[in-house]
Amino acid sequence: MAPHPTLHAGFERLIGTAAVDSAFSSALLQNPRATALKFGIAPQDADMVADIRARDLRAFATALLPRLYGKGSSRAPFRSAVAG
Repeated sequence: MAPHPTLHAGFERLIGTAAVDSAFSSALLQNPRATALKFGIAPQDADMVADIRARDLRAFATALLPRLYGKGSSRAPFRSAVAG
């Protein structure tokens, strides 16, 4: 899967916002697709997170990385920051 800078930037902002806003983080974890849509992520891109079920933001980000960059990709930025 080739990198898509605009798509990735949107999700990076989404995760960054969740990291500093606990109410937003809770909403993202409870209903990822709806929260992504409210954040301005396009519907087809929000579908990418619709089925992520995570207990915390770190687990959410860890589940999101392979969806953005492909499973096992070394291209993912900050991979070690979210991986176990």
